[in-house]
Amino acid sequence: MIMIMIIIIIIIIIIIIIIIIIIIIIIIIIIIIIIIIIIIIIIIIIIIIIIIIIIIIIIIIIIIIIIIIIIIIININIIFIIITTTTNTTTTIPIIIIIIIIIIINQTSLT
Repeated sequence: MIMIMIIIIIIIIIIIIIIIIIIIIIIIIIIIIIIIIIIIIIIIIIIIIIIIIIIIIIIIIIIIIIIIIIIIIININIIFIIITTTTNTTTTIPIIIIIIIIIIINQTSLT
C-alpha cells in the first residue's frame, strides 16, 4: 500500500514537472515571437522613413531645377527683349555683354 502511494506521488510530481516545463517553453516561444514582430515593425518603420526622406530630397531637387530653368528662361527673355527694343547696334553690343555678365553672376550665385 505504501509502495503504491509512493509511486502515485512520484508520478504526480513527474507530471507537474512536465507541465511546468511545457509552460516555460510556451512562454519562451511567445516572447521570441513578440520580439521578432517588434523587430519587423521597427525595420518597416525605418524603411518608410528612408523612402519619405528620399521622396523629399527628389522633390527639393526638382524644385531647384525648375527654379534654375525659370531663371534661365527669364534671363534669355530679357536678352531678347533688349535686343529687339534696341535697334542701334552700337548700343546693343555693350548691353548684351552686361546681360551675359548678369547671367553668369546669377548662375554662380545659384550653385
